[in-house]
Amino acid sequence: MDILLWVLIIVLFILGFVGLVVPVLPDVPLLVAGFALYHFLIDGTQLGAGFWITTIVLAVLLMLVDYISSSVAVKKYGGSTLAVVAAVLGVLTFPFIMGPIGIIVGPFLLVFLLEIIVKKDVNEAFKVAYGTLVGFLGGALVKFLVMLGLVIWFGVLVLL
Repeated sequence: MDILLWVLIIVLFILGFVGLVVPVLPDVPLLVAGFALYHFLIDGTQLGAGFWITTIVLAVLLMLVDYISSSVAVKKYGGSTLAVVAAVLGVLTFPFIMGPIGIIVGPFLLVFLLEIIVKKDVNEAFKVAYGTLVGFLGGALVKFLVMLGLVIWFGVLVLL
């Protein structure tokens, strides 16, 4: 039974990291679900209060990173609120059209087109699309590093 639970925990971790580039998957909640599965079904003593408090605080902050990183970048480069919506739509739809590269091309292209329609200035539209892409990639990088750190900390607590 423990082997099956460990397989499920590892699958949850992998899906969590996949969720960094596939927005349909809730990246951080999947990671926390893996920790909870271990804690409640394998060993409730290994992960102490410090681990859980840190994990929950970071989980909430990481979920905010998605919104904040995109919004700040879009606003910094002069984009509209609709640009954030266009970026999300691009991330959700373009991977089905173009495969994994659609995660980068989709938001950039939709924001660019939206800003051209709204502002009709190619240079400004390009800047906003670029800013949206930087915000998305920057947020994903921060989330990846924090999630990796949590998984490493989990591994140290559990395996040592």
